[in-house]
Amino acid sequence: MAIFSDTGTNRGMPVLLILVMVAWGANIPAIKALTGVLDVMWLAALRMLVATLVLTLGLWLRDRRLPRLSLAKWGYLGGTSFLIIYLNQVMFTHGMGLTTATSASLVMALIPPLSVAAGALLMRERVHQRAMLGIALGFAGVTLVVVMAPGAQLGITGLGEVLLVLGLLAFVGGGLLIQRVAQDIDVLVVGWSTYGMGSLMLLAHAMLDGGWVQARAALDTPMVWGYLMYSGVVGTALANLAWYFAIGRIGQSRASPFLYLLPIFGVLSSALMLGEPLGWWHLVGLVLVIAGTRLGTAPRIAPL
Repeated sequence: MAIFSDTGTNRGMPVLLILVMVAWGANIPAIKALTGVLDVMWLAALRMLVATLVLTLGLWLRDRRLPRLSLAKWGYLGGTSFLIIYLNQVMFTHGMGLTTATSASLVMALIPPLSVAAGALLMRERVHQRAMLGIALGFAGVTLVVVMAPGAQLGITGLGEVLLVLGLLAFVGGGLLIQRVAQDIDVLVVGWSTYGMGSLMLLAHAMLDGGWVQARAALDTPMVWGYLMYSGVVGTALANLAWYFAIGRIGQSRASPFLYLLPIFGVLSSALMLGEPLGWWHLVGLVLVIAGTRLGTAPRIAPL
């Protein structure tokens, strides 16, 4: 039994992708709210464990068995998982604890231009000047948000954004590895294995750090369970499954422009869910980031 049918048309793809961006955007303030009551490492571990359980259920419903992979592929996927899940989540959750969800939403919009830069450095792709301008605009937008944040000095304000960018670099690096391994392994299997191994890494880290007493006390609160279930099930597992399905049907190039909506829904969700104030710098930064991502991901790349 397949989770998604291969029949039908692609007319519903725009709606599906917009819903994915809404889910991802709302996931940012949900995680921010959880950082106030949960230890950040336990938060990352629990979110990834929930996502892994959902992906495991999805694989079982589709294939009626769990995948069998060679030791070499498990090793490759383990390295991928270290980057795209473990290191990314360590940086992301710590960064979220030190900044606002609104600023984090804008930082997330740097994924496309960072991918372009990584492709140029590691995959030897020639990046057009227009793309370089887009990357510069994106970083300018994030810099504006960091500098204009209330009370921004040379201290801890701004460290959160730096950690988020480092987390994005780990995410992009892991994505490059996934591009290679996904040629031989089903993308849902790749997602399940990387999330599974990454959640175990995060769980081991959380156990070494301690903090379970605080986490256990926080889990007695229904609000925490609500945010955790949303983040793990909807904002991570189901949204990623829908994203994988969409790019499998219409391709990465046709699906990626919808990523421009992520900072918009993230900023709006942060204002609605957390009551975070919006300043003029958020609007200007948002415009710069969106303009930068559009330029930075323009399809004008030629191989050397």
